[in-house]
Amino acid sequence: MSGSRRFEKRVALVTGAASGIGKATALKLAGEGAAVAVVDRDAEGAEATRKEIDGLGARGFATVCDVSRSAEVAAAASAVERELGPVDVLANVAGIGDPAGFDRIEEIDDAGWDRILAVNLSGPFYWCRALLPGMAERGRGAVVNVSSLAGRWKSANAGVSYSSSKAGLLGLTRHLAVAYGRRGVRVNAICPGGVDTPMIRSAAALERSAEAEAALRERLDAYRYFMPIQRLSTPEEQAAAVAFLASEDASYINGVSLDTNGGLYVA
Repeated sequence: MSGSRRFEKRVALVTGAASGIGKATALKLAGEGAAVAVVDRDAEGAEATRKEIDGLGARGFATVCDVSRSAEVAAAASAVERELGPVDVLANVAGIGDPAGFDRIEEIDDAGWDRILAVNLSGPFYWCRALLPGMAERGRGAVVNVSSLAGRWKSANAGVSYSSSKAGLLGLTRHLAVAYGRRGVRVNAICPGGVDTPMIRSAAALERSAEAEAALRERLDAYRYFMPIQRLSTPEEQAAAVAFLASEDASYINGVSLDTNGGLYVA
């Protein structure tokens, strides 16, 4: 953790905070002085992150929530604000991968399509709907949405529903940035590429047909070959980008989709 205290006397809420980028973000913000609400559907993982926040000398609060369910989001938002106070920073990190389909749209059923969009796009919308009005009323706040390289181009290891959900999240980011910037709330996004998280490791471990497995390996090998920085990112590197955009160091940055993918996508 850095010695910076950019989030002193601030309350942050991080979804998907039981592991991966979400956990790294929760610890990063706590290490810089924030009280942090740890939100995840994994109760044990959320509580483990909260305990690590306690170890940093910060205040943490863990709550279980399926971000794809609007009623659960509304209830969790109320619980967090009762426990920690009004939320200043929202990091929408929770997301799920889509190992099915790849380039074959006929392999994606309605339930799979709906689930990916419900978590990756509707979830951030529900959280923004729950918290942005309060931020705007107070005249300050920052939202950082975790999109993906897939939202800027396409995914190397997931299907069209994943890419569509992450592209939609960038549209949500831009619209809210314009709508709420004049009210003191900044909304930005990061677009990671390959990150060494449980999601990417689990995708690599799924049982597939020999043909599908060979296609996946070919995609991942090409992905690594073309990366200017030829390694996966760490969750902590992504968390640093989230913290920057959420901080006053980025006070004039609004509506940005920051590419945090090692130069694989250059715009």
